[in-house]
Amino acid sequence: MFSIGYLLIAVVDFGVLLWALRLNKQYPSTALWLATMPLILLWFDNLTIGLGSTLGEGALLKGLNTVRFLGHYILLPFTFIAIGSMARQAGFAWAQPKWVMGAFCLLATYFMVHDLWLFYHATFYPSCFAETVRYTTHITDYTACSPDDVPGTGQRIPPVPAITLSNMLMLFGIYLWWKIGYKWLFLGAFFATGFFAVPFSSTGGIVGNVGEPIITAVVLLACVHITKQFGSNRAVANPG
Repeated sequence: MFSIGYLLIAVVDFGVLLWALRLNKQYPSTALWLATMPLILLWFDNLTIGLGSTLGEGALLKGLNTVRFLGHYILLPFTFIAIGSMARQAGFAWAQPKWVMGAFCLLATYFMVHDLWLFYHATFYPSCFAETVRYTTHITDYTACSPDDVPGTGQRIPPVPAITLSNMLMLFGIYLWWKIGYKWLFLGAFFATGFFAVPFSSTGGIVGNVGEPIITAVVLLACVHITKQFGSNRAVANPG
């Protein structure tokens, strides 16, 4: 049941990716390109979990899980830069200095390097929930695959970048609502965050994965809205 759910989410993720690529042709912008980056392997993440019980433990599943972890750590931070790019494209005065975009890039790079460093020093362990099987860096009492597994083994890598990004999207969404009357980034990010708040221990993370294409889609729509309203580039800065 859970495996099928992950496979369905993978189909949705891939559909959103195709939609994003089409939007990039229609409304090209740096922000939209950056916001599309996390979608490149988001579908692969859910596909790997969905196929885990079929493939079973072993080198193949471990390799697939390595790719999904690397995809998450490398591609998700691009959305931080997309926020700064949207603000710059909309002409907000505070976003025009180069050091501001540099700060967004630095934040994204920090999260990318930090999590990759932790992952490099971590060890993979089989992780089971319901009928799903995957590899993770930490064993809990609700993901142990056998009685011999010891909860607490391994290194937990907290989703600090994802939590920080969700909060930044909501804050920037509030700012867009105030400055240009666009409310959907805030409302969409707030709605998706409700999915992320569901404890992993009760659902195995599948509810949070449902929220990922939602929050990605609302970011894409915000990028398109800004391009429609302000164009691909804006020479004159708006106040604020």
